Amino acid sequence: MNDIDTLHEINILAGLPKEDLQDISRYMSPVNLPKGSYLFYRNDESGWLYLVASGSLQVIIDNDANREIIVCTIKSGDIIGEMSLFSNSPRSATAIALEDTKLFKIENSKFIELMASYPAAGINLSKVLVDRLMSANQMIERLGAMDGTERVTDFMKALVAREGIKDGEDMCHVENRPTYHEIAQRLGVSEKTVYRTMRSLSKDGAIKVTGKKLIVKPSILGILE
Repeated sequence: MNDIDTLHEINILAGLPKEDLQDISRYMSPVNLPKGSYLFYRNDESGWLYLVASGSLQVIIDNDANREIIVCTIKSGDIIGEMSLFSNSPRSATAIALEDTKLFKIENSKFIELMASYPAAGINLSKVLVDRLMSANQMIERLGAMDGTERVTDFMKALVAREGIKDGEDMCHVENRPTYHEIAQRLGVSEKTVYRTMRSLSKDGAIKVTGKKLIVKPSILGILE
């Protein structure tokens, strides 16, 4: 797959014709980030938008107790660093590669210019920003009314709904599931709570953990397909 084919898979560039992608690509530079490497740190100066061609990154922050909190996972086809498009503020979080990751970077000022020439890219960006804001608000609302066990169960339902791959009538799986440590950091609960909840779901027949793979029976987990 060449760079133009790859760019076509990026959410903010979806639907743009090949000639437009070729023009936009002239202003981009490739970035190869090995697993475990940092793309940027919180409070770094910002000035670039990144498009994820392959691989994945984790976005993290430290709370007031100096505890690392996982904000989200950015995957292939997504963007990262978009907040800096509309603000000169430093980076609000840290981003680290979960695997070998290839990105394209473009200067914020240049991308803003390109949005004027290619309005579809601006519309796609708006959709991405709205989706992320809605997801964040929904998570805050849900987590505020839940205990630790409910948070973990709700997280698993959302994970399956978002990333589940169907294997049959009432069976699906999730590749590269988050670890118990990652779930605990993301939800602000203890690893013991995550372990207890996952064990309970496993005993009920709702899930089965096999290495990095999560096998799920949606009807038992309480997901309506």
